Amino acid sequence: MKAVLIGICLGIALLIVQRGLNIDEKAFMRGYWLAAPALVLGAVVINLSYNAVYLFKLRKLARLFLDEEPKKYVEGTEALLKTAKGQRLRSLLTLNLAGGYVGAKAYDKAIVLLEGLSDKALKSAVEKVVHRINLCMSYFYTARYEAAISLYNENQQLFQRFRQDKTYGPHIALMDVIAAILNKQFDQAQALLDAAKAAHTVPQFQMAFLEVEQTLNALRDDG
Repeated sequence: MKAVLIGICLGIALLIVQRGLNIDEKAFMRGYWLAAPALVLGAVVINLSYNAVYLFKLRKLARLFLDEEPKKYVEGTEALLKTAKGQRLRSLLTLNLAGGYVGAKAYDKAIVLLEGLSDKALKSAVEKVVHRINLCMSYFYTARYEAAISLYNENQQLFQRFRQDKTYGPHIALMDVIAAILNKQFDQAQALLDAAKAAHTVPQFQMAFLEVEQTLNALRDDG
């Protein structure tokens, strides 16, 4: 859109020049229709290339996250964010950086970033569900239980879309358990937890389930 607006403004400026210098209109328009699309296309290509370079670097950093090195992932993403230009790119990097903070258990830092991202900045449903999952989990692990359950309830329609997704389904299953715990439905929480542990056997998820189970047992023992 910015490239198109630049093209329109350029066209208006050139029209003023054409009239000011009394250039033949047909010759001018012929040159304009050759040059203007090339300028707009060039701006678009430069913009896409710029973003592609950053996203390529982010994908390389993602390997560190998958290798359970969230601190290195955070450091690399922070470095990218310092130099990135453009609201869209910065929003994506911020969302990924917040995920890195969650992985590093720096939940307070994640909350600051996630609360600062508006729905307008999150263009796709995937971005929205990642944002809600990380924010809900961060609220829970910092004992902001009312905020956690409120966010969970408000986004049931969104979560339902991704409940069977291989990537996001396990996280949503974990949030279902947490919601039951927060509602003091301890038997329901245990049943959901047992089902989640059986369905999602990846070690990373098993560790998360174990942490929540410890919380569940502690709260149940307290009555």
